[in-house]
Amino acid sequence: MTLCRRQILVSTMALAALAAVAMSPNLLGGRVASAVSTLGAADHGWLFAATVGFVAAFACTVGAWRAGLAAAGGRICPRDAAAGIGIGSMVNSFAPAKLGDAVKIALCSRAIDSPGRIWTAGGVYAALAAARSLALALLVVVASITGAVPLWPVFALCAVVALLCAVGFLSGRVRRHPRIAQVLEGFAALERSPRALATVFAWTFGMVACRLAATAAVAAALGLPHAFLAALLILPALDVASAFPITPGSIGIGSGAVAVALAGRGIAMPQALGTGFAMQAVETFVSIGAGSLGALWLAGEYPAARRWAFRVAVVGGSAAVALLGSFLLDLG
Repeated sequence: MTLCRRQILVSTMALAALAAVAMSPNLLGGRVASAVSTLGAADHGWLFAATVGFVAAFACTVGAWRAGLAAAGGRICPRDAAAGIGIGSMVNSFAPAKLGDAVKIALCSRAIDSPGRIWTAGGVYAALAAARSLALALLVVVASITGAVPLWPVFALCAVVALLCAVGFLSGRVRRHPRIAQVLEGFAALERSPRALATVFAWTFGMVACRLAATAAVAAALGLPHAFLAALLILPALDVASAFPITPGSIGIGSGAVAVALAGRGIAMPQALGTGFAMQAVETFVSIGAGSLGALWLAGEYPAARRWAFRVAVVGGSAAVALLGSFLLDLG
């Protein structure tokens, strides 16, 4: 398969833009430049360990999706599931408002052979989001015991889950609407299968544990004291910030939330900002890598999608190379 000039141009522009930002952090302000300069002293071994942790978290996410889809009557192989979720994660890295989540639903819905499968897959997505909220609530409880964060976010997270369940299972008028009924099938399928529900929770808690370990590795790479306790502070702040996806991949918002949380615990602002940048950079690198591989897989499996899938892979691969180079070559 050959690349057209437009594909080469787009990938080159993406690579050049990311490289320019990495090489000229002063364009974004003095504090940002100081924060980026701290990345040059980061321990590459710990950053590699963080990458492995985020890859494991991605694998757990794929497992949770497969379990949720199976409960709703869908059958999807691990590679197809990883491809769809990876492409959606990569879209989230470049687009605001979590548009990549809609891509995940659309691609994974092909596993469900029934009318309104996209709506049912949307219900599975909502159920997985509820499970993740409960896992995050447990993480906040653990963090609050150590004194890292307050306890009030637990009540907010549990209230969101309770509201979803109340709307889905207590309102007959809502359930009679055909589209909403198809969405609620994703919830009902897990309710009817305790084994599937336990599997979803196991994968979800595994995902949170892997992300916590990866976050601790990033903290260790930047030399933060008490890396595990710092991870208990960083991860909830980052996840709460990602709930407001105003910017692509919550870039800036997530780093700022991490920086504010760490600065409140006495960490110097350059080091706190650098930690936020490193967190989002490593996680974005994993998302782009998974999305690029997923696009190449779909290009081979589905000839009709070959053209756009290969373009996604080329652009994503260019961005991944730029992010990797910014760490390994100490461009800051």
